[in-house]
Amino acid sequence: MIDIKDINVLILAGGKGSRMNYCNKALLKYNNTTFLGHLSELFSDFSKIYLSLNSSQNIITDSFIRVDDDFKDIGPISGLYKGILESDLEYIFTVPCDVPNLNKEFINYISSFVSPYYDAFIVRDKNGFIHPLLGVYNKSCLSIIKESIKNEDYKILNIINKLNVRFIDLKYTIFDDNYILKNINTFEDYNTLNKKTKFFAVSGIKNSGKTTLITKLLEKFKENNYKVGTIKHDGHDFQMDNLDSDTDRHIKSGAQGTLIFSKSKYMFLENSLEKDLDFYLDFFKNYDFIILEGFKGSSFPKIEVIRKEISNISQCNKENLLFYVSDLNFIENNENLDILDINDIDSIFKKIKSFLKKDDLA
Repeated sequence: MIDIKDINVLILAGGKGSRMNYCNKALLKYNNTTFLGHLSELFSDFSKIYLSLNSSQNIITDSFIRVDDDFKDIGPISGLYKGILESDLEYIFTVPCDVPNLNKEFINYISSFVSPYYDAFIVRDKNGFIHPLLGVYNKSCLSIIKESIKNEDYKILNIINKLNVRFIDLKYTIFDDNYILKNINTFEDYNTLNKKTKFFAVSGIKNSGKTTLITKLLEKFKENNYKVGTIKHDGHDFQMDNLDSDTDRHIKSGAQGTLIFSKSKYMFLENSLEKDLDFYLDFFKNYDFIILEGFKGSSFPKIEVIRKEISNISQCNKENLLFYVSDLNFIENNENLDILDINDIDSIFKKIKSFLKKDDLA
């Protein structure tokens, strides 16, 4: 294994951005920093960071070593060639500037494969798609890249086929490659990236029917092709007795965190002090909606479930209370909010969607 201090970085930012009105995508902002600033932080432990640009780009490069393309209008192969040529180390980690969901865990995973036995180490996602601009190249690639440019063969995938490549398959990893590898190619992509997670709570007292309603709503969201997650707060500190017995034993024996995964799913549990809701919502960045179960005393957007055999009194915090779901026609302590039939899931679903579309609940 090669230490990351022996690997340089090449950020490919010389594209024209034609689908985004020719803007410098590297300077787009996300999470209070630019794409370029984010990558600079992620790769801060590597040796040097080279920034591939075209000669017309005016970007401050104090934190980078600027490399300008020698060949114009031939695509990313030009930046790839010049960056590898200029690198003072044998290995260089290449990355497009427009992958803002990249994280250090993923970068370290890719870096762990680097060895002297291959020309390149290239990511292949869970669908088998090769990402030739995301990986690590050895200087041994230069002659083949140069020859391809000379022959006017500018497709990097054709170069990959001529190299001794170690493909890094994500098929059996826990990484969400659709999220991590997402490129920002259009303003629509960018707007989707910056949208806040939409959420609402299904609240009510114990045994009011919250879980039953949530399961029915989840079926409706799924039927309408929405990706929805759920978060439940347990004031009594949930137990793991119904989980995998070995995982349960690990936690009870003192492990601060544990992860269990299979071919179709994974779950991570960690001992931690309770954090703000925003921390937990961050796990669902690429979801359409999140349903919270409980939170009746909170100021979060919520609906309240009331069943006549349990109670006929509204007991939720009235701030951001949207409407009631009940088998009653009259609810005590109601502040003139609508009451929807608990069995009319279609109407409940439609009303929730109308509220979720409002910016104040986004």
